[in-house]
Amino acid sequence: MFGNFEGWLFSVVFIVVVWIYLLIRKGPVAALGASMVLSFAFPVWLKVDIGGAPIDVRTAIALINLLSFILHPRGFHPQGKILLPLTLLDCCMAMIYLSHIATDSFATGFTPMLPCLAYCEWVLPYVAGRYAIRDRNDLKWVASWVLGVLLLLGLTACFESLTKVNPFEFVFGNRPTELASRHAARFGLKRAFAPTMHPIFFGMMMTVLMPWLVCMWQSSESRRIRGLTVFAGVIALAGTVFTISRTPVITILIAASLTLALRFKVLRWPLGLSLAIAIGVFVAFPNEVMDAASRWTGGGDKPRLIEIDGEAVVTSSSRSRLHILGIYSEALAKAGLFGYGSEATTGFPLRIPGVDGTFKSANLFKQVDNGYILLTLRFGWVGGACLVILFLTAIATGLSLYFERPDQLFPGVVACLLAVVASFSLLLVFMSYDFGLPILWTMGVLSGLASARTEER
Repeated sequence: MFGNFEGWLFSVVFIVVVWIYLLIRKGPVAALGASMVLSFAFPVWLKVDIGGAPIDVRTAIALINLLSFILHPRGFHPQGKILLPLTLLDCCMAMIYLSHIATDSFATGFTPMLPCLAYCEWVLPYVAGRYAIRDRNDLKWVASWVLGVLLLLGLTACFESLTKVNPFEFVFGNRPTELASRHAARFGLKRAFAPTMHPIFFGMMMTVLMPWLVCMWQSSESRRIRGLTVFAGVIALAGTVFTISRTPVITILIAASLTLALRFKVLRWPLGLSLAIAIGVFVAFPNEVMDAASRWTGGGDKPRLIEIDGEAVVTSSSRSRLHILGIYSEALAKAGLFGYGSEATTGFPLRIPGVDGTFKSANLFKQVDNGYILLTLRFGWVGGACLVILFLTAIATGLSLYFERPDQLFPGVVACLLAVVASFSLLLVFMSYDFGLPILWTMGVLSGLASARTEER
C-alpha cells in the first residue's frame, strides 16, 4: 500500500510515461487528450502541497501537459495562434476566473498566488480539453481512452460494492472520511466511491464521461469496437448504479430521454409531456415525492423537527434539499456581489456568519447540497451568475454544433447532459471538483470544436 506522497508520485510518473510515449509517437495533442483522461482513473485524495496549493494527480498532469504543449513546436496553431479563434465559452471562463480573483481579493486580500490558484481550479482543466481537440477528427482518439477508463472504473465499482473492498484504497491508502463513511451501504450493498471522495461524486463523474460512448459508437464501423462500446456502456451504468445514489442515475435517464428527443422528432411530444407531468407532480407534492424516492432507494430515515426562520419544519436527509434555500437565505442575501470567499466556504461546516444553528447538530445541513447556493456563497451574486451563464453557453454551443452536423451526435449528447446537470443535478449536489473538473474539461472540448468550426469558415 502506498502512502499519500508515494501514491501521488507513482500515479504521476505512470501517466507521464504513457504521455511521453504518445508525445513522441503521436504529438502533443494526442498525448494531452489521452493523459488527461487517464488521470481520471486515479484517486482524487492523492495530493501534494506545492507552494501552498494542494495539487492532485489530475491537476499535475494538466500542468505538465500545458507546459509541454506551449513549448512543443507542434503544440501551436499552424499560424502560431494557440488560442484563436476565441469562443463565447472562452469569454465565460474568463469571467468566472476573474470573479474568483476578485472575490478572494476582497475576502482575504490579494496574493501573488491567487491568480495561479484560480487558474488551476477553473481555466486549467478547461484549456486541457480545449487543446486536446483541434477538429472533430480528434474526438475518436479521446473517446477510445474514455471507453477504457469507463470500463476500468465500472468494473472496480462493481467489485467494491459486492466485496466491500475498494481497490483504489487497497493500493493507494484510505481516503479521508469527512464527506461520507467508508462503509456506507444501502440495500445491504456497499456504496461504491472508487477513486472519488463520495459515491454521488463518483456516479456524477461516470455520468459526465458517458457521452463519449456515443462518440465511439458513431465513429467506428467495426462490429467488434461497437460491441466493446456497448459492453463498456453496460459496465459503466452498472458501476453508477452500484453507487446507489439517486442523482447520477436519474441524470442519466433524463439525459438519455433528451438525447432521444433531440435525435427523433416523433419522440419530442411524448417525452416532453412525460417530463412536464413529472415536474408538475413534484411541484404539487415535493415532500411526498422525496420521501417515496428515499424509501425506494434504501433510505426512508425518520423525519425530524427543526426551526427555519422561526417556523417549525419537518425534514429528513432526503427532504433537506427542499429546505436548503431557506436555511441559507439570509447568508445568500448578505453575500453581496462577491460573496464570502474560498477560505470561508472550503470544507464543511461552512465558516461564514449566519449559518450556525441547531440544524447542524442533526448533520442535515452540514454540507451544502446545492451547487448554485454554495458557489453563490463563495463568489457572490456575480459568481453565481457566471456559473449559470457558463452552463447556458456550453449547452448552446453543443446544440449549435449538433444542428450544424446532425450526423455527429456527440455535441448534442453533451448539451443534453449539461442541461440536466445544470437544471437538476446541481440542485441536489454541490459541484465537487471530483466531477467538476471533468465537467470543465468537457466544456473545453466543446470550445475546441467551436473554435475549429470558426476557423474552417
